[in-house]
Amino acid sequence: MPSMHRYRCLIHWTHRKWGPQTEKLAAEGSSIRRAINAALLGFFSDSSNRERRRDAHASVEIKCWREKKLPAR
Repeated sequence: MPSMHRYRCLIHWTHRKWGPQTEKLAAEGSSIRRAINAALLGFFSDSSNRERRRDAHASVEIKCWREKKLPAR
């Protein structure tokens, strides 16, 4: 069974009316590809911010990195 890792994804797009926009999301996945997929699914399916994210489908930039595990105490 693959282990799940936590990732942080920074999504950047330009809105035609409000200019550059950025959203930081947390995602889990067994690989960075799966984490990006989960982050984008959550990003586009959130109905509360639909107006703000409407133009993101045309051009989007994603930066994603794995969070470091904290040592157990």
